[in-house]
Amino acid sequence: MITIILVVYKPKKDLLQKFLRKIIKKNKLIIVDVAGFDFKKYKLPKNTRIINTKNNGYGAAVNLALNQCRTKYALISQIDVYFKKNFIDKFYKFSRKIKNFAILIPNEKNKSSRINLKENTDGEASTMLVDISKIRKIKFDENIFLYFEETDLFHRCKKKNYKVLDVNHFKIQKQRASSISYKNNSIEYLMKWHYMWSMFYYYKKNFNYIYALKKTYIFFLKDFIKLMIYLFLLDRHNFQIRYNRIYGLLSSILCLKSFKRP
Repeated sequence: MITIILVVYKPKKDLLQKFLRKIIKKNKLIIVDVAGFDFKKYKLPKNTRIINTKNNGYGAAVNLALNQCRTKYALISQIDVYFKKNFIDKFYKFSRKIKNFAILIPNEKNKSSRINLKENTDGEASTMLVDISKIRKIKFDENIFLYFEETDLFHRCKKKNYKVLDVNHFKIQKQRASSISYKNNSIEYLMKWHYMWSMFYYYKKNFNYIYALKKTYIFFLKDFIKLMIYLFLLDRHNFQIRYNRIYGLLSSILCLKSFKRP
């Protein structure tokens, strides 16, 4: 038995329903709801627990769920991920053959490799199976509201010699469509802001301030040029995208906290 963890913020109904159909009855499900979603219309598995909380970010929500887990392992996943119904059970059974891992990551990008188990190098995962006892010691960085949470977590795992492994023969698909339902551009602008804020924060925290500047200055230059182009073209939408990217990066450079919220 494992615990499946979902963090939801105004999810698209069809994606959530598809994901719930993949939950095997014997497994436990913890849904962390950060926006007061109405689950009455859904047939939730019997072993479901819903945690309602403030929207303090994805990492903070996952930490909250991990603290409530009573199983040895947890599958942390986003709802816009497609896998077969027996995937979770098979992935869990496979994990029991591996000694002392912290995180196992299924093949989301259709990587071609003769090696089934390989150390993760890209720092991304929409779905991961974790050893709860190890991840509780490290935890997601709650200063990060959105983006680079996994990259930061994996980096710190490796510093502690905790195994973070890609499992290439277990494949999943992440849908391109957003898992969030919203009617205006405000969430999109918010996401652009946080992407740049988190990028600089990650490099600054795990390396140093100068290194972070070197890694991000090219993004600033490109965004600034495009900002001027869209201003000239009176393209308000794309202007706002570039403005929020620059705003987020400068906020992080100035060591401001991640303050933008929905």
